[in-house]
Amino acid sequence: MAKWDGAYTWHKRPSAIGAPDRLRVATCQIPVGHDIAANTAQILTLIEAAAEAGADVAHFPECALSGYGSANWPDWTGFDWFGLQAAVEAVQSAARRHRVWVATGCVHRDEATQKKFNSLYVFNRDGQLAGRYDKRCCSTNDQRAFELGRHQLILDIEGVSCGFLICRDWSYPELWRAYEGQVELVFHSACADGQGRDKNETHTIPPLMQAYGRQYVYAVSSANSCRYSQDYPSLWVERGGYMGGQATRHEAGFTINALADDPEQDRFFAAVLESRRAERILYQFAD
Repeated sequence: MAKWDGAYTWHKRPSAIGAPDRLRVATCQIPVGHDIAANTAQILTLIEAAAEAGADVAHFPECALSGYGSANWPDWTGFDWFGLQAAVEAVQSAARRHRVWVATGCVHRDEATQKKFNSLYVFNRDGQLAGRYDKRCCSTNDQRAFELGRHQLILDIEGVSCGFLICRDWSYPELWRAYEGQVELVFHSACADGQGRDKNETHTIPPLMQAYGRQYVYAVSSANSCRYSQDYPSLWVERGGYMGGQATRHEAGFTINALADDPEQDRFFAAVLESRRAERILYQFAD
C-alpha cells in the first residue's frame, strides 16, 4: 500500500472537518402503532418538515407505515391491505412533491405468493420505488407473521452508496460486515420501544451502532419507533464511529445529519479498509 501523504483525519470527527454536506439525512421517529392512518399522517408531516429543513432523505422506523404485524395481527385477519396501499401511495406522492428520498418500514405482501415480509421501502425523489429490503433476522415471534428476507440491498442515493438493515439484524455482525467497503451509509430501522420497560437495548444499542460505524467505516442512520418507553432515540453515527445527532427521546421528530464531502477523509477511510483487508489475509494464513 502506498505511503499516506495526506493529513491524518481518523481521530477527527467528519462533521468537524468543515467540509460541505454531501448527503443530508433526517433520521425520523414516530410512535409506530396499529392505526395506518395515524402512522401515515405523522410520516407525511415529518417528510414535509424534513424537506423544509434541507434533508435529501427522510428515514423512518421499522413497520412505520403498517404497524408491527406480529404484535398486532399475527394471523393478519382483518388487516386493511387497501388502506395500506393508499398509505404507500400517499408517501410516494409526498416524496415526489417535496423532492426528497424516503426510506420507511412497511409490511410487504407478495401478490403472487401472499407471503408477508417485514420490509423497508425506499422511494426516490420522483416517488418511485428504488428498492426494498426484507428483514433477514426475524425473531421466533416475528416468524409468526413474516417470512425471512434473503438478500442485502445496496442503492445509490444522490451518489452515495447505501445499505439497509432492520432492527434485530443488529445482533448479527456478519450482516454489517457484508456492507464493509461497499457502502458509505447504512440505514437501520427499528421498533424498539419497550412500552414502559427500560430494556437492555437502552444501554447497548447506541454503542453497538457506534462500533459498527467505526469497525466498517460507514455512517449509520438508526430510526426507532418512539412509543413510551423508547429504548433509545433515533440517532446518527458518523463514519469512524463518532456519535452524531440524536432525536429527543419519546417524542416524534427527527435529527438531521450529513455525510461530509471531503475527498481527503474519503481517501483515508479507503486506506484503512485496504489495510484491514491485507491484515485479514495475513491472519487467515498465519501459523
